[in-house]
Amino acid sequence: DHCILPTEHKTAFKKIVKSGDVPNLLLYSSSPGTGKTTVAKAICGEAGVDYLYINASKDTGIDVLRNKITQYASGKSLSGKKKVVILDEVDGSNNTQFQAGLRAFIEEFHNSCRFILTCNYVNKIIEPLRSRCQEYDFNVTTKDMRTEMIPKIADRLEKILKAEDVTYEDGVCQKLAETLFPDMRKMLTTLQQYSLSSGHI
Repeated sequence: DHCILPTEHKTAFKKIVKSGDVPNLLLYSSSPGTGKTTVAKAICGEAGVDYLYINASKDTGIDVLRNKITQYASGKSLSGKKKVVILDEVDGSNNTQFQAGLRAFIEEFHNSCRFILTCNYVNKIIEPLRSRCQEYDFNVTTKDMRTEMIPKIADRLEKILKAEDVTYEDGVCQKLAETLFPDMRKMLTTLQQYSLSSGHI
């Protein structure tokens, strides 16, 4: 509920949470800071499933698959549900052997484990891997999506500033959301920078 997303995405993710059965997912957007990783963790948390987080842009060796993922995926879940492996920034690895190995692991552990992949450049993901996942495009490209989301983002930014006791001028959060949309992470770091330098935004 706290994630700011296009309605169609949020509806789909809520259905996944309600079912308690997380499918293999590929969440992508060319822009950073759109909430891919946050959503992946939120789905797992609300669905009540155990998950392992791996930054695939750093841990790109085939040993990661053999050691970390095999050990985790082959063990029993405490919740009794299928486990989930979140592989963040999976496009950060140009190692096609890693992606090919991952495809095999998705098949091998299908009965006990699911995989959520996030990336910025979906064209760097091999097709056999993409075909095994439900894909969600976090590129907020349509005018309707922008119109829907910007006021919600501005409202969230204001709530954060109030919670942190940072004073701000009317309209500043709306302007920031319009200017930096859809990078919500950049909006927050910009607000933090200005609050530290002047104490007032």
